[in-house]
Amino acid sequence: MVALLYPAIKLLAYTLWCYLGLRNFPPPMNDLYSRSLLYGFLRLLMGLFFGVAIWLISSLLISHIGNGLPQNILTYVLVYVPVRWIEWSIMAALIVPGSFPFVRRISGTSPRDRNWRLGGIAISCLADIPLIVSLGGVIPTGRFLC
Repeated sequence: MVALLYPAIKLLAYTLWCYLGLRNFPPPMNDLYSRSLLYGFLRLLMGLFFGVAIWLISSLLISHIGNGLPQNILTYVLVYVPVRWIEWSIMAALIVPGSFPFVRRISGTSPRDRNWRLGGIAISCLADIPLIVSLGGVIPTGRFLC
């Protein structure tokens, strides 16, 4: 049942976080709610796309460090957090106005932007908790929504 709710939980979390980003990074928009939902859905689709890369990288890591609880936690942190930084950087490029060099787009255009990205990573990880709980506390590494 949680597996069916998982995409809905992610979509809601991403939509709310994108709404916060759209409100906090001017220029303000009239269609804030629809744009938030659109960006939340885009972020969910990005998770599907990047999930393939995560599956490949985490499978490689698991084959080298083994598969157990500490290894799964390590793999989750070493793979998911950097990939989620990239995903939230793409979202920031859509939300944060202005023209910035590529390096600044990846590293963050301001402390507020970097904090928003870190918050997005935290939201992404928190939205994984229902799935982790439904799996009996096993941290799923490999292919699942990012």
